[in-house]
Formats: sequence, structure tokens, C-alpha cells
Amino acid sequence: MASFEDFPMIEVKKMNETEVRLFSLLFNLLREPKGISFQKFRTMMPRFYKNEDIESDRKKLYRDLNQLKSLGFNIKVAQYGYQSEDFFPYYIEKESIDRTLKFSKEELEVLSKSLYSAELTKELISLSQKLFSYHLDLIPNLTKHPITNDSDDNSVDTSNTEKILQAIKDKRAITIVYGYDDKERTIEPYRLVRKHTTDFYVLAYDRGKKSLRRFILPKITVKKETKEEFFSNLKISNEDLNFHPLSLKTHAEMEIHFQIHPEYEDRWKLFLEGAKYETSENQYKVFTTNQNALFQFFVILPEALVEASAHWKDRFASHLHEWENLYQFV
Repeated sequence: MASFEDFPMIEVKKMNETEVRLFSLLFNLLREPKGISFQKFRTMMPRFYKNEDIESDRKKLYRDLNQLKSLGFNIKVAQYGYQSEDFFPYYIEKESIDRTLKFSKEELEVLSKSLYSAELTKELISLSQKLFSYHLDLIPNLTKHPITNDSDDNSVDTSNTEKILQAIKDKRAITIVYGYDDKERTIEPYRLVRKHTTDFYVLAYDRGKKSLRRFILPKITVKKETKEEFFSNLKISNEDLNFHPLSLKTHAEMEIHFQIHPEYEDRWKLFLEGAKYETSENQYKVFTTNQNALFQFFVILPEALVEASAHWKDRFASHLHEWENLYQFV
């Protein structure tokens, strides 16, 4: 039987100043899951980080955070391009629990053979893409197993682009299906456009919708080439041809002011090409109905932004927080 001596008591010692500081730092980080910046630490913990020498305090915080990291706490920092480093929030990242199914390569090979032997449908294609996302060498060869449909007349036509271009040239209507929607639509294609986008679009009059629509080229399947001339007689305006994301209508037009670093003005003007804006030296007044489209530029080149309104900065910070929260679950 074990005696008391086999389990000696740990001697209780008074915490020293460094241990008290580290414990307080850890407690505050756990209490604030969204993070705490250096400047906020100075306000919350003035006993430890409120000396006259701010650089000394900054180095002390870095050392303390690294000490907590060495003890196993996963401390991260969220950075925003328009703020100084003192305002980056530090936070403890919650460890994710991996509950995903794990497949061996042998198991995936068995699944692959099963899919090869089956007639591939849209559902099986989607399933195989998910199963083999990290083993693309095992994904079934779709060219050997075309998608089956109930109708013999629904085979995929590989000459869609040629048919669309011919219809544009001849000003003849065509019947299509779009994406996974099996409903047929008759359109009158006017232009093939690729401007400010990575995709080719077909600008066409949709007879069913009775309006001018934009169709992504790879999602179009031509079902029938008609000999019908256009019913519509539209004049294509520059606005119709403007595919700039800042022109997408997600809200009423608003005016946003920016000051851009001179070294990045060429790239900024290239980004704005086709959008509505005014400029004076490195000051820009941008008019947009989709302000979220501006975030992409500054996420990639945060150093380009010298100044913007406080409201827009808050919007940008909120957008980055949303991205950060989403990626924590990936």
C-alpha cells in the first residue's frame, strides 16, 4: 500500500512578479476571445505595461507572449493594414477538434473503383470531388464515364462556344440550359465580354425574363440553334459592358474618399479602370454601389492605403474579422 511519503505535497510558494504578470496576461487573453492590442494591455494592466518607456513595455509584452507560447498556449495576432502595429489584437486561438473521417489510400482506391463501375450522375461527381479532394489522382475519369440523363437528347455538346459565337455573328436566337438548371431558355446573344473579370460572359437578351442578362460562358450548354432573328433591338451601352465589381448594385451609390500611397497609384488606377471616380494628386473620390469590392484590393496591398474615413476603416476591420472567424472553422 502506498504511503504518504510516496506522494509528497508540492511546496506552496508565493508567486514572483514575473509569474503574477504572466498569469494576469493569460487571464485577460482568456477573458477577451476577440483579442487585446498592446495599447489596450497598457490600459488594462498599467502595473506591468504602463511605464514611460513605451518601447521597453512593448518588448516586455513580446517576451511575455512568447513565454506563454512556450507553455503551449496558441497565441495569434490579427493584423490590419491601415493600423499601426500597436493596435494589432493578440488572441488565443481555440484548438479545433478534428472530427472528420479519415480514409486510408487503400480505402479510397476501393471507393474509386466503385464509382468507376457506376453510371456517373451529378450527385456522384459532387461526392467524388469531396472524397478525393486530397487525392485527385484517384478521382474517376469523367471522360470515360459521361453523365447519364433520362433523355437521349441531353448529351453534353463540346462546341458550345462556337455555336454561341456563330449566333452572335448571325444575330440568331439559341436555346440553352444554364448551370444545373434543366429548364430551357431562349436567348439572343449580343456580345461575348471579358472585362474586369476572370470569366467570359455572354451578354444576351433573355426572352423568358424579357431583359438583358449576363451568362458565364462555361455554364452555358447550347441545346438548339434556331433560325429565328432577334425579337429585341437593343442598343448596348457602356454601362451594360461594365463588369467592374464596384458597379454591382448591392446598395445605393455612395462616395468614399481615399488617400493612396504614390508608389501604389498605378495599381490603384488599374484596379479602378471602368469604375466611377475622381482624383486630385493622391486623393481619390470613389463612387460605388458595391463598397465591399474595395476590400479585395486593400487585403492584397494594405500598404497602399494612407488614409480613409473612420467609417470605412470600421467596415474594413469588420470584414477582416468575419474572414478570420470563418477561417478558424476551416
